[in-house]
Amino acid sequence: MTSHLPLLDVASIYSAARQPREAQRWHALTQRFEAEYGAPPHFVARAPGRVNIIGEHIDHMGFAVLPAALEMDILMLVRVTRAPDGEAPPPTLRVELRNTAPRFEAASFECAVADLQGVELQHEGAARWANYWKVALRGLHPHLPASVLDSASRPTKLEVLVDGTIPPESSLSSSAAMTVCSSMVVLEAFGARALIGREEMADVAIESERLVGVASGGMDQAASIFGVPSHALHISFFPKLAIRALRLPDSTPKHTLLIANTLVVSDKKVSGPVQYNLRVVELWMAARVLAKQLGLPRDASTKTLRKLMHVYFEKHPLEEDEAAQELGEEAAQIKKLGQLAEQLLPSHDVTRAEVEQLTGFEGEAFEQEFLSAFPIRADKFRLQARTRHVFAEAYRVHEFAALAARAHEGVYAELGALMNASQASLMLDYENGCAEILDVVRLAREAGAEGSRATGAGWGGSTVHLVREDRVDKVLEALRTHFYKKRWPELGEEELEQSLLVSDPASGAGLMLLD
Repeated sequence: MTSHLPLLDVASIYSAARQPREAQRWHALTQRFEAEYGAPPHFVARAPGRVNIIGEHIDHMGFAVLPAALEMDILMLVRVTRAPDGEAPPPTLRVELRNTAPRFEAASFECAVADLQGVELQHEGAARWANYWKVALRGLHPHLPASVLDSASRPTKLEVLVDGTIPPESSLSSSAAMTVCSSMVVLEAFGARALIGREEMADVAIESERLVGVASGGMDQAASIFGVPSHALHISFFPKLAIRALRLPDSTPKHTLLIANTLVVSDKKVSGPVQYNLRVVELWMAARVLAKQLGLPRDASTKTLRKLMHVYFEKHPLEEDEAAQELGEEAAQIKKLGQLAEQLLPSHDVTRAEVEQLTGFEGEAFEQEFLSAFPIRADKFRLQARTRHVFAEAYRVHEFAALAARAHEGVYAELGALMNASQASLMLDYENGCAEILDVVRLAREAGAEGSRATGAGWGGSTVHLVREDRVDKVLEALRTHFYKKRWPELGEEELEQSLLVSDPASGAGLMLLD
């Protein structure tokens, strides 16, 4: 994979069936930009959404995942204003942001280029979507050398028009695509695209989105940046970010991915304290309990379950026959530590007082360790079940990748069974479902999907289904008739079409220069 962001054209981004529609969209956006800002854009940044095929809610614990980039994306058309030749630029940068979606108000802000920490986030109102742009700017600032920030040719004003085909709050990573796309705009506008590679950009985008208040693990940003057509991405995070393209097996008939948005809003920035972020904190607690029980340090080296696994097996290596199992040593470690966690973690819900005793973090130390990063609201915590899901799901990622790599007859039935097992674990142990997800999964399976599961943050949002191409129409019809027309009878045909997507994995983020 190339190190830096690629330059794109419409033909290299979208499938043949989608290209005419997208070419028309890009042309219309260029005309709209010129009508709104009075001059044409200089470049377009594009970042796709993603669907996670398997490996849900484990990236923030450091375990590998298997997502794929989608054709649905965020586009940002940009015009850059610089100081006239021979004149020094002002000390500030002005950013004008407009969005084609009426629900997102126009926003603007001005900041001192020398110190972007003064850029304030807005947490209420229809203009808070601009936060993704602000955190991208703040996140990249320390990575831009003085020669770029002090350059006479640095931008003095950015005019941006944003358009998206990723439904917001659908668990298809519209937020990560916004952060990634904003980061690309900053790099290109400051002339720094060749200075920061995609790996570093992914790390910065992950940290940037956390500034918005979401305990993001990193899968979404990495999938958006590194997407490869016809491939899933095996993304690992320990000891550092590593991406391997994994071609999905050929089959006759061909298999494809079908994504169905339940239209139940899943806004993890709003519900995070009782859902997404709470689960992350429960797992932090579990890691600390295990560290204490196993006699390991309770510091940064064991903060997540993947880090803890590394420290534990450095002290207690697997027996040779255990490490040599078919899926490899890491999978064997996951299985072994999962068994230990089942024995050592309490099976009942625990109170704060019990967590303090189990972890050794009490009073102010408890507040700092578990409550300072993200707001949560809970009286009791469920540690064993959450951890059971993480280890089982991490093991399924290894199983899925191994099956896909050695394609054989019947492989898609086995891959689908792993997706179904993932769904059961998400519902029972991680408890992040809703009635609508259960309905969609049941209907898709009954209509012939090999595997069906919730994807993304959960508690609503989208589902992903592995379907033989000759069964796609049957699955779509079942969902239209028995889910959408019953649950959302007011839905128009255009909205229904946007809620159901059949897609092969698509290309990742990039830029198109227009002048």
